Amino acid sequence: MTTVEPIRSIENIKKLEKYFAKNNPRDLLLFTMGTNCGLRISDMVALNVGDVRGKSHI
Repeated sequence: MTTVEPIRSIENIKKLEKYFAKNNPRDLLLFTMGTNCGLRISDMVALNVGDVRGKSHI
């Protein structure tokens, strides 16, 4: 099985945020949610607008 390591460098996170902001707002949203909420991508793509709209947490 292949292991996946987290991005530990704040500098690399900022580079990715800058890239996504310039190229793909959807990916920026998913990346930001993932880094700030700790959700897996499979959990995030399963969310619906009603799951987050008007709520203080997911």
